[in-house]
Amino acid sequence: MLTAARVGLFAAKEWKWIIGGGVILLALIIIGITGMSTEQQEQTTPSNFGSQQLSPAVLAYEAPVKAELKKYGLEDMTPVVLAIMQQESGGTLSRDVMQSSESIGLPMNTIQDPMYSIQVGVKHFANVYNQGKKKGLDVQTVVQSYNFGPGYLGYVESHGKVHSQDLAKQFSSYQMSLHPGMYTCGGNTSNFRYPYCYGDWSYVDKVFKYVSGGTEGSGAAAAATGSPLGQEKYEKMYNEVLKYQGYPYAWGGASPSTSFDCSGLTSWAFKSIGYDLPRTAQLQYNATKRVKKEDLKPGDLVFFKTASYNNVTHVGIYVGNNKMYDSNNGGVGFSELNNYWSPKIVGYGRVS
Repeated sequence: MLTAARVGLFAAKEWKWIIGGGVILLALIIIGITGMSTEQQEQTTPSNFGSQQLSPAVLAYEAPVKAELKKYGLEDMTPVVLAIMQQESGGTLSRDVMQSSESIGLPMNTIQDPMYSIQVGVKHFANVYNQGKKKGLDVQTVVQSYNFGPGYLGYVESHGKVHSQDLAKQFSSYQMSLHPGMYTCGGNTSNFRYPYCYGDWSYVDKVFKYVSGGTEGSGAAAAATGSPLGQEKYEKMYNEVLKYQGYPYAWGGASPSTSFDCSGLTSWAFKSIGYDLPRTAQLQYNATKRVKKEDLKPGDLVFFKTASYNNVTHVGIYVGNNKMYDSNNGGVGFSELNNYWSPKIVGYGRVS
């Protein structure tokens, strides 16, 4: 949870319970215990957040997670905590269902009681949430601090009070400088986090893709923004490309089996909703309708000149909030249109 060692947490999937179907059995036990209660019959979706795309194994813990959050007056954050559980477990739960061992100074997966894991994980979440609230920070900062640890709260407070991936990368680098040689991505320069090897700087976007009605980075929220593609097609495309977040950049790559380069990702994305885009960034620029920056909508393409061999050499999918989803040397994922990218923009295109 708090260190780069967590990149290997999905090895915990090997805990899919030694007895086949154990997760399903556990779900049935929990539902059997709680199914007759009034609380279980109530709507659990709060006014600001809702859950989406959660696995049955994670949803089986909804009632105990909500009950634990209620102790801290945070039951409205149930969908966010369930999304954290989904991300931590990959939806196929280990016994440490919230990967909360490290928050109390123990090695990964030390906790073997799922209910104790929830108790510890929720306490950690409530701690960073309440600290973040006092500092006037956004919920994204809180969620990232579940991964990075509470030190990230103070870092964001002193750097504008708003989480961003760039800020997460800066914090990762800062932590690496404090502990030379400790956080190295195992020396793997192809690791999507490299060279920011402390924690997971993309954690917020990964968590919020399982949350609806949330803020930037969430799947449903990003989809419901007036895309010219129409909400249904945009959501389908958005959810398709999210599957490949963290994949490495691959020159000439145009499918999940090879990974993607920039135009390979965009052509795959639009093919998933019935559009046939040309293969290169330059040809995609030529084939799309020009739009002004002020008219840019999620689902439009952003084109860049990043090299001298052509007028257009890079492309990304605009997703709102001054962000795009693209494949670059850092891998597949979200990129902010910041001081690095903005000067390289040559235009915007709309697929029709």
